[in-house]
Amino acid sequence: MKNLASIFLAILMYVPVSAQNVTLRFEGMANANSSNIRNYMADLDGRKFYSSSADLTANAGAKQLVIGELGIGTHKITLYEMDNNSTVSSSTSSDPIYSNSFQLRSGYDMVIAIRKNGQVAFSEKKISQITTASTKTPMVGTEFDKLLKSVNAKWSQTSKYDAIKASLANKSYYFTTDQVGQLLLLITSETKRLELAKLSYPKVTDPSNFADVSDLFKTQSNKDNIDKFIQSKNSEITASTGIDNSRPPISTQQFSQLQRKIKNQYEQSGKIAVLRDALTVNTNYFTTAQLRQLLPLITNETDRLALAKQSYARVSDVVNFSSLYTLFNIQANRNEFNNYVKYGETTASNGQYANRTPMSDGDFSKLQLKARLHFRQSSTVTEIKTAFSNTNNYFTVDQIRSLLTLVSSESDRLTLAKLAFQRAADPASFTQLYDMFTSQTSINELDNYIRSNPL
Repeated sequence: MKNLASIFLAILMYVPVSAQNVTLRFEGMANANSSNIRNYMADLDGRKFYSSSADLTANAGAKQLVIGELGIGTHKITLYEMDNNSTVSSSTSSDPIYSNSFQLRSGYDMVIAIRKNGQVAFSEKKISQITTASTKTPMVGTEFDKLLKSVNAKWSQTSKYDAIKASLANKSYYFTTDQVGQLLLLITSETKRLELAKLSYPKVTDPSNFADVSDLFKTQSNKDNIDKFIQSKNSEITASTGIDNSRPPISTQQFSQLQRKIKNQYEQSGKIAVLRDALTVNTNYFTTAQLRQLLPLITNETDRLALAKQSYARVSDVVNFSSLYTLFNIQANRNEFNNYVKYGETTASNGQYANRTPMSDGDFSKLQLKARLHFRQSSTVTEIKTAFSNTNNYFTVDQIRSLLTLVSSESDRLTLAKLAFQRAADPASFTQLYDMFTSQTSINELDNYIRSNPL
């Protein structure tokens, strides 16, 4: 298996650089004609963006604009309330209701949520890097926004359908799965939406995420149809990629049934049990592409890692198996997965801290949402402080970063960072958080704290 190391390095050479995006998300905008809707203008580094011109998203009650031209570093956002004639409200004498700076980091997109009461919340989203040899580059955010608005401006559904079909036929255009989803949502007919979804498949730059489009269909028959289509395409792709003939993968029909069975489990424990049982059947083999679709159904990375190791004995194309490392966001899990592939054994990648199991993705999402929903910053700080003070909680550096991003005051952020150091599942990586502070004094103080309080 040592030859997999060289293959793994070769695969890494094809990882594309992801573009940084900033999403302005205007919440509580379900009915733009309602008299109680507050409209806003956001000034982002001197560029003006209006909530009235934002597009409705799949999430009810929200509008958003995606800006894809901001560089890495410090940016400033200033928010103004608008009156009905799209000018700055005279009630505020043109004074902003909010102004702050934020950091855009390499490898992370930023979502700026502007709630209907004028409160602003920041959250980072790690950019998924899909390992692929493709040279396709998705349409940049501003160009896609123009296309989306152009299609949406069409008067009839037929015109919108024709415009999307023409865009998919354009040899110069490529799209992310998320961009395709936004286009498909403009089509009300599920039959037409299904047709366009299939046409879009050759144009997506992240085919491993394409299964997400099944959520755009309400009828089970259409969901099954798109799932079968994706499976047929995966079979075509993997047919010539090193599949061992002595390990024939399960059929498309069998895979679809297994995938559906896992999805239908309400509890994560049920999903884990179904997948684990499937991996223990000696006659079952899976392609790497199939495993790439099954493993993300398990939200907890620790459980996903255990199942990934178990699946190694059931993979049909061993040569591609190492590419599954992208399914893990925690570096310690990536290291352990890579070591398992190379050496066929489990290695403790975090040494003396191996017993520090980070909070599950589900529990962390609940905590993050609870902290974000507080109206006052002081309440948000208290919520996070309580979580970091709980001796039963441990967090990855990425989780800590996500929580600290919700805190606008650097002094409060520094206090919480010190508290979080004691609850870090991977404290050796804690210095990665230094870039969250603009003041060198704050960075020095946190560094001195870490050195003075060894774990």
